[in-house]
Amino acid sequence: MKPGCPWFGPEVTHFKTTQREVWLTIDDGPFGEASLQLSAALRDRGVRATFFCKGVSLLAQPGTAHSLLAAGHTLANHTHTHPSAIFWCLWPWSLRAEIANCSAALQSVGASPQRWFRSPVGLKHAHLAPTLKRLGLRLIAWDVRGRDGITCEPELVLRRVLEAVKPGGIIVLHEGRPRSIESILNVVDTLQARGYTFTIPSDDNLR
Repeated sequence: MKPGCPWFGPEVTHFKTTQREVWLTIDDGPFGEASLQLSAALRDRGVRATFFCKGVSLLAQPGTAHSLLAAGHTLANHTHTHPSAIFWCLWPWSLRAEIANCSAALQSVGASPQRWFRSPVGLKHAHLAPTLKRLGLRLIAWDVRGRDGITCEPELVLRRVLEAVKPGGIIVLHEGRPRSIESILNVVDTLQARGYTFTIPSDDNLR
């Protein structure tokens, strides 16, 4: 059930490109004012990201979601309640509800169409692939991570990213932790200084 395991259907881990570019994805929000601060800082750097959001947070903060969209970011499905401890063993109807309810929340804030899904902690489920197919979603994983979901030390996060990053990489970072904004911007600034740009790839280029 772990991230990267191919036994339960396909997942996207990178994208096709001829440029020195990467896709920045940010999990677990939105987080109100902190998300707005992050969005403004990314905009100042000319960076657009994809925020994989929890449905309950979207419904509680529609204004934040609207602001993220207005800034050029995309919003995507990260389940409705982020049941990370039990995601892998949810009943099939509970799994579908977690995904469908988040899609409904995304639609309610104007994030349409819904195309992408990321499970909590990247976990798999025996019924995930057929459920996503019925709902018209693709499973988006990553090939670069900062391991910042629990502890978030900017220099450690940056080191982990730099060890794995390459053109076409999908970077996963998290918001809502102490020093999350600092960590994300540290990654962005360092990669830009090394000649990387940030893009949101088309579906046709996802691999």
